[in-house]
Amino acid sequence: MSLRDLIPGTLDLARRRLRRRRSAFTLVELLVAASITALRAGFIAVIVRNVSISWTRAGNRLGTDAQARIVLDQLQLDLQGALYRDDGNVWFALDVLNNSNGNATGLWQIAGRNPKPAGGISLDMAATRAQLRADERGKFEHARFGTAGVWLRFFTTSRGTNTAATPATISAPVAVSYQIIRRFTASNPANTGTAYLLHRSEARPATANGRIGVLEAGYNITSANYTTSTSGTNNGSVTGDPRGIQVPGGARNLDAVIADNVIDFGVRAYVRDLTVPGGLRLVFPANASGALSNAATSRLRGSLPANTPPASWGTAQPFPDVVDVMVRILTDEGAALIAEMERVQTPALTIPAKYNNNAQEWWWGVAQENSRVYTRRIVLNAKPL
Repeated sequence: MSLRDLIPGTLDLARRRLRRRRSAFTLVELLVAASITALRAGFIAVIVRNVSISWTRAGNRLGTDAQARIVLDQLQLDLQGALYRDDGNVWFALDVLNNSNGNATGLWQIAGRNPKPAGGISLDMAATRAQLRADERGKFEHARFGTAGVWLRFFTTSRGTNTAATPATISAPVAVSYQIIRRFTASNPANTGTAYLLHRSEARPATANGRIGVLEAGYNITSANYTTSTSGTNNGSVTGDPRGIQVPGGARNLDAVIADNVIDFGVRAYVRDLTVPGGLRLVFPANASGALSNAATSRLRGSLPANTPPASWGTAQPFPDVVDVMVRILTDEGAALIAEMERVQTPALTIPAKYNNNAQEWWWGVAQENSRVYTRRIVLNAKPL
């Protein structure tokens, strides 16, 4: 074989080796490809995380929005149908429930650990605490109404939607009450789960099945029939009992629950007065001069603050013209976090450093970061007869 014959074969071999070399990846190429893949994966992970967070927040917002709408719509319906008579009785009452047991129903289940603070930073109806920016102080949405919020009760017109009415379609005066109770969430005694539940209890208009109603209990919302009565026909254990205005059912009766995970419920009440800016004078929660009050004993049931011009019905038993209502509702995530904080466990949970080793600040910090506040102004149409 001559040299001339070998040259083509050698050239073919060189070409094949060159093609193989060009078809393989160098180390630099592999590193660049890996980096690009990692960057893409990182971008995808960030997008998925952001979408997940947005989805969770949207779900939480929709859940709390729906509950708030139910509560505020029902409050508006009840308050716009509120009744008042200038007969010396108390037709509208407000009390701040602020003590270690939350309220006097006997249903409040105190948390085993890290409970909602009694008083202290839980009671800031004037919204003046140092943590608020100067331009945010005094705003209603930042107010806090004690351990169990406000206990609101009054007389209104039955709309035929409550089974306590007799008959179901009757349109007659009924007593209603709104209050928060931290209590069991199930009728089964084996279920010891608890939550902050907002109750709307309604007393039946008249006697039914041997149990008295509003007609027999009378039209004074602060009387014993609606508070301390323990008679067999008025012990609050049956839906529609007048005493249910204070004690909405027994330990496992949840008929009166209107919303769950409600950790605060507040009210500001006003009477019309053209001599003050805005034409409304505050009557609750107010001190003797009509300024916002933080007193745990604040109530609306006696007389109007000093210098309040008398309305057509006098000043003995104030009845508001305008009411601002507020509810603070935990998101599902917030409810789970609060439940975990309040559960007895060993070892005990450590308070995060940002809360200065203060359990009260921790409770409210978690609650505020994982809840939404809703407010509504409602004009009352009641006029004295």
